[in-house]
Amino acid sequence: MGIWNLRKIISAFEELKIAEAREAENLSGWVWEEIMEFSPGAELNLTQDQEKRITNILFRISTGEPIQYIAGHAWFYGMKLKVTPDVLIPRPETEELVAWIIEDIKSSPQREIRILDIGTGSGCIPIALKMHLKDSASVFGIDVSQPALDIARYNVQAYKLDIKLSQQDFLTDGIFELGLFDVIVSNPPYVSRDFDEAGSINQLRFEPSLALYPSGGDPDVFYKKIANTCKSYLVPGGSCYLEMNEFRADQIQNYFRNGEWKRHEIREDLQGAERMLKVKS
Repeated sequence: MGIWNLRKIISAFEELKIAEAREAENLSGWVWEEIMEFSPGAELNLTQDQEKRITNILFRISTGEPIQYIAGHAWFYGMKLKVTPDVLIPRPETEELVAWIIEDIKSSPQREIRILDIGTGSGCIPIALKMHLKDSASVFGIDVSQPALDIARYNVQAYKLDIKLSQQDFLTDGIFELGLFDVIVSNPPYVSRDFDEAGSINQLRFEPSLALYPSGGDPDVFYKKIANTCKSYLVPGGSCYLEMNEFRADQIQNYFRNGEWKRHEIREDLQGAERMLKVKS
């Protein structure tokens, strides 16, 4: 069976043409350290079962299955969060959106604020906000998917946080019985099935359709609903932060320009794409 180490996993990725260079190193770290739970410098004689497990992991990755689903967790804002195919895998650009909110709130300390996340999924956004804002913020999350909320509750409980989660269909019912908020944030479903943006449909085939594709076929339906209704759920001067579809950034901004929203601000992600929008009530 031979000696196994991190370098051997990297070589396996390259030999099987699954990944190469930095991607192979990154995936190998996940396999060796995150899934097999071996130390980076370990040199080991693996059992037959362990070798079979690694071979199976390599095969699953070769089919395009995200390593986070195989591992059963993802890292977000320095936190280890449970993920399953019932929730989207948290993305780096969502970390940037969270950082923007935290930056704004901490730059102008005030009374305790109320924050709502629409379409909370794994709970990554409210958990990161609560972890960093602590008792200065009351944090809420809603999602239409009960399986997603089960994952979010698991993650909230793992960090012993006071975050209120509830099942609500935002498109059908809006936001009801939750009161007014200082901040509303959302990374809504926005992928169009009619236009395969940068090959995203194939790349996302393992992730939950409910969190990717808006019902009814209109990729902007969530943005329109937020633009038309969420101002009434914000306190005067409150802010709404959105992760945007970079391929429809202009159209999405227009939904808010045509309303009574004030002060539109766009931020690019680290790749230079217009991915984040902030508007004020």
